[in-house]
Amino acid sequence: MRNILLGIGNILMEDEGVGVHTIRYIEKHYDFEPPLEIIDGGTLGLEIMYMLQDGVDNLIVVDAIMGSKPSGTIYVFKNEEVRKYYFKNKLSAHEVGFSEVLALLDIIQKPVKENLILVGIEPTSFEVSLELHEKTKERLPELMDTVLEQIASIDIKVLKKE
Repeated sequence: MRNILLGIGNILMEDEGVGVHTIRYIEKHYDFEPPLEIIDGGTLGLEIMYMLQDGVDNLIVVDAIMGSKPSGTIYVFKNEEVRKYYFKNKLSAHEVGFSEVLALLDIIQKPVKENLILVGIEPTSFEVSLELHEKTKERLPELMDTVLEQIASIDIKVLKKE
C-alpha cells in the first residue's frame, strides 16, 4: 500500500505555509508502521500529480483552509468533501491547484483508492513571513494531533521518535 502525508502551501506567506510546517514537524518527530511517505508539496501545483500518478491508497493533505470560520478553526474533510472544498475554493481560473491534481488523477485512472483526507486550519494572515502568525502557532499542537488522529484512523501506527 502507498500511504502519503502531503503538506501544501507557501511558507513565504505566513499561515499559507501551515501545511508544510506541520508535515515537517511530524516527519522530524514521528515514525509510522506501515510506512507513511511524507511529501512537501509546497507550491508545486500540477507537479504534485506526477508524484502521485503511480497510485495512492491513502492520501492525507494538510493545508490552510479558507472556510469563513474564525481563524484557528480546524477542519477535517474526507473523500468527496475534499474535492468539493478545492473545487469551490479555486482562487483563479488561471491557477493550477490541488483540485486539478485530483481531477487529473481521475482522468488517468489513478484516483486515491481508499481514503482522501484534508486536515487544515483557518488562517489568520498571509503577510510575507517565514513564521506562522502567533494565533495560528497557538493552535498548531491541536492541528498536529488532528493530523496524527487521521493517520491512525487509516490503520497506520503512530510512533514517537526518541
